[in-house]
Amino acid sequence: MSQTHASPPGPAEASTVPDPNAMADDLFAVGGAVPFDRTSPEQENVFHTYTGNAIPWIIRGIWIAFWCFAITYFVVFLLPALQHELLTPP
Repeated sequence: MSQTHASPPGPAEASTVPDPNAMADDLFAVGGAVPFDRTSPEQENVFHTYTGNAIPWIIRGIWIAFWCFAITYFVVFLLPALQHELLTPP
């Protein structure tokens, strides 16, 4: 199997970065360097996609069931047992 390799283009003359491809790995250099020093935040934000903490509904349901059980156990069993242990002398 042969692998083709294209070297990234050289630095731009107007760039403030000496060589934007100096640390570019062969696997990650896909078509040229992005001139980060000459782009606006709006231009760079085109390729950013952010997702929140989206978890599946079943996991959320498991957590809700766990907390309902924990609170119920605490109120029904643990508080009366602690009161009995703390208020009655040995």
